[in-house]
Amino acid sequence: MHGRVAWRGELVEGVVIQAFKDGSGDYMSDPAAVSDPTTTDGTYRLELPPGQYTLVARSPGVEGRRPGPGDYFCYYSGSPVTVNAGAWTPVGFNLVKVKLEDRQKGDSSRIDGVVTYQDQPLERLYLYLYEKADDAFRGPGLATIPVGSGGRFRASVRPGSYFLIARKRLKGGMYGPMEIGDYFNYYPGNPVVVGESETVNLNLETVTRISQLEEGEPPPPSVRGQIVDPAGLPVSGVRVLAYLPDETKGRPLYFSAPSGPDGRFTLMIPRPGEYTLVARERFGGPALPDEFSGGQGGGTVKVRPGEETVTSIVVRKEKAQ
Repeated sequence: MHGRVAWRGELVEGVVIQAFKDGSGDYMSDPAAVSDPTTTDGTYRLELPPGQYTLVARSPGVEGRRPGPGDYFCYYSGSPVTVNAGAWTPVGFNLVKVKLEDRQKGDSSRIDGVVTYQDQPLERLYLYLYEKADDAFRGPGLATIPVGSGGRFRASVRPGSYFLIARKRLKGGMYGPMEIGDYFNYYPGNPVVVGESETVNLNLETVTRISQLEEGEPPPPSVRGQIVDPAGLPVSGVRVLAYLPDETKGRPLYFSAPSGPDGRFTLMIPRPGEYTLVARERFGGPALPDEFSGGQGGGTVKVRPGEETVTSIVVRKEKAQ
């Protein structure tokens, strides 16, 4: 097995890949194999006997325990992966950083939380609760909970241990295979242990599904470039939002992490097509005075399978009305 590991489009060094032989454990201890830490370009290699494996990527040094705040983590959404004799299987990982979990005593046992994508609430999806991992989290599990406004959810449960998984299918529906571009994640703190009359508050960050298996497929397309001001100087802290052509308002289909100190950005777009790009410092509502914003000047970009599109976007500070 080989591939690359990234967090929000940035390749990450020093992450290890663990392969678990079956789905009966908690994916924290007793892996069948562990890779060396990823190299500076985020790549890894892991030799395995033929068979099926559940794959987890995590920061080194956290084997055998729950990852803590700031640790990297990814449960590969295409697990279990089949490894064939004499062949290398490419698998990529989209990481999240683990958030702090809060526990309080109350009148009942429950799990409260919010589902997010890159620090923004993700709405209109489902949260699935499972008691065991031995069926690879297929089917409805113990409960399926709609996640509504603000990405918030509340699950009343009996004291015990639970595995939480969030799934948002762009085509809608509670069940069925996850497709490229759908939102998914396995909560890094699984299994969540809930005590008597205890409320667990947590943040379940999702990632987009880049591929079931990458073998034989081109790399996911992307748009990268630089945010600059009218004088050509780089502008940091600005996101690039992708809309369908002729649409520049409302919730974008995809958006990048904030541009870096050099103004550089990378926007992963799982579905090739034609898009309008908008640059904003913040989400939602009209641009505020002194906020940097801009766009492609009425044009669009074409994103093709396996290709990287390069562009620059000029932003200006909005003037006070």
